Amino acid sequence: MLRNILVQFIICAFSLTSFAMEAFSDVPDSLTAHRASDSIRSVLARQVVVTGTRNTVRLKDSPVRIELIDQQQIKTTSMVGLGDLLKEQPGLLLQGGIRPGIQMNGLSPDYTLILIDGQPVIGRIAGVIDLTRISVGNIDRVEVVKGPMSSMYGSEALAGVINIITETPRDGFSGSVLLQTLTNGPSEIRSELGFGSSDVELTSFIDYKRSQPFSVQYDTLQFPYSGFQDGTAQAKVLWRIDKHWKLLTWLRGFVSESRGEFVESVLGQVATNSGSVQQWDLSANSGVEWTAGRARLRLNTYASSYQERYNFDVSQGSGSALDDLTRRIFRTYAQYDLLFGESNRMTLGGEFLYDDIYGTRYADSDSSGGRPLYRTGVGFAQWEGLPNDWISYVLSLRFDNNNVYGQALSPRFAVLWKPGEHVRLSGAIGTGFKAPDFRQLYINFSNRLPGAGYDLIGAARLGTTLEAERSVSYDLGIRYEDGQRDLSPDLTILYNASLRLFRNNLYNLIEYYLYGTIDNRSVYSYRNLTRAYTQGVEFSFTMALSTNSAGTYSLSASYQFLDAKDVEVLEAIDAGTAGTINEQLTREAYGGLWNRSANSGTLRIQFDNTDRTWSANIRAQFVGKYGDESLDKNGIVMSQPPRKVLDRPDEYVAGYIVWNTALMRKFEIGMIKDLTVTVGINNIADVLNPVLIPALVGRQYFVQTTINLY
Repeated sequence: MLRNILVQFIICAFSLTSFAMEAFSDVPDSLTAHRASDSIRSVLARQVVVTGTRNTVRLKDSPVRIELIDQQQIKTTSMVGLGDLLKEQPGLLLQGGIRPGIQMNGLSPDYTLILIDGQPVIGRIAGVIDLTRISVGNIDRVEVVKGPMSSMYGSEALAGVINIITETPRDGFSGSVLLQTLTNGPSEIRSELGFGSSDVELTSFIDYKRSQPFSVQYDTLQFPYSGFQDGTAQAKVLWRIDKHWKLLTWLRGFVSESRGEFVESVLGQVATNSGSVQQWDLSANSGVEWTAGRARLRLNTYASSYQERYNFDVSQGSGSALDDLTRRIFRTYAQYDLLFGESNRMTLGGEFLYDDIYGTRYADSDSSGGRPLYRTGVGFAQWEGLPNDWISYVLSLRFDNNNVYGQALSPRFAVLWKPGEHVRLSGAIGTGFKAPDFRQLYINFSNRLPGAGYDLIGAARLGTTLEAERSVSYDLGIRYEDGQRDLSPDLTILYNASLRLFRNNLYNLIEYYLYGTIDNRSVYSYRNLTRAYTQGVEFSFTMALSTNSAGTYSLSASYQFLDAKDVEVLEAIDAGTAGTINEQLTREAYGGLWNRSANSGTLRIQFDNTDRTWSANIRAQFVGKYGDESLDKNGIVMSQPPRKVLDRPDEYVAGYIVWNTALMRKFEIGMIKDLTVTVGINNIADVLNPVLIPALVGRQYFVQTTINLY
């Protein structure tokens, strides 16, 4: 039934697109007077990306499908955290309890690699990068690649890659100062300075946020949120030494402290406590680039250290109220690119990665009784081909050799076909892998917070061998781009449409499971059991009505249908071995993998006046109902392997819609030539569920002021 509805939806959507093109096909092309739409198309034509191939390529011609969040979209949403920005993008959902991360292609946050200027962000807790650590300031654009990218980036890129590209300064001196206040959230002050010339580019960025403690009422209970303060600073230097040599280096630091009373919902247990959490993150990158003729060589070294300290009021299973964690990574790589002809490029490269962890939960935890660490040697190769103007492709291959999980070979092939000026067909097939992380292998954690009581023990401590997770993925897409019809000398309509189909076949997935009980406490660990798949359809549509006299009215909408199932559960259903004493499980009753919404979507309606001195928008994110394992009502329903299964209506979290709005106005006051004031409301409908969706804290009002200096 649902599949039939989906098929009809797709047919209808493309019929509407075809109707729109046919309706305006008889408008004379001679009506080409200068208008606001010309600047829109000019900007789109110049957009370039780097994440898909590790080389610069024009977005419109990239064989690897990349979705771009540009600076204009970032500024008009006025979000302070990266997670809030990403969740408004097609096919990206926030998932996680203690710290929300991004779910992509139906895969959990620990399968998505987060990069800043091409370098990995570390410090995952429960497999999740805390996206509140990453301010949206100093960001030029965000590039999103959906689908396995292990062929270029190795482990953690099984679901895809999100690359945050920081700003490049304009010529001369420039800068900005931002102030923002947000109810039930942080106040923020941000400063950016830059200098650009033909030889040197210098940028600096400082951001400070502070949030007072607050509480929200849900039903008859009060849920406290601790206050916090954090700061981020980054400095970046690009020096063009001569026509052959270029040097790039940057340093980025982050520090945060949360203090007060808080509530955590983990594994179905609601724990309360008070105390503090401190975080430190320091990253440094240095690289040199040499170019001569058709050849380019890049050498780069990157190091990052992340530390975290919990200071609870309650002693944990270690016997101490303190809980420390330190994670370090060192990465050095070389990449050589050579052009063949006018349009073909070969890339060869190698990497060495060192990664270790230590702290309260990881003391003397590897097989030799010492600090757990990974050493990985990497070789990769890539060929980018453009045999003619209407087809381009990329073939990439990476080999990883790791001291713990062994060897992995990851090929990927992507192709782009342009049968016409506006139509683009894309396809990709690739493999991905994800190594068992330190948590899954070596953790030894006992939660003693009031309301909770469980242990989490890594598989290696219990003598269980974990294999690397693998995937084979397929991606097909069709896009209609840069549609434009002149309705009159003053009125132009622009439109784009995109349809994407994807499937991921997953093997050796690592899942946590109930290992047993000790002193009436549940003990959890990890195992390779699951064979699963995620598949779906993603549709997006954008239409803009541009006028010279008023401005541009735009509408963007997206919808994703996701089907995510455990193959072993399906096999047990077919064999008649899944169910309870009272009822056998059926395929119709099986709701699929936990924490996946079958239906989700986004909507954005915006107006920009002609000279872009003011804009207004209203945005929505729809998240359909999804199963939460903490709501399970009937326990284990299959024994080989033991599994709790989503099979009852009361095991779902109800779907919801979050509405946001923002109004932005630019002013020129005296010596201040560019003053921007933005006001808005996040979560207008006051959606709230602190137990199951702690990232939603209810309705928030904000005011943001930015002064740009040139």
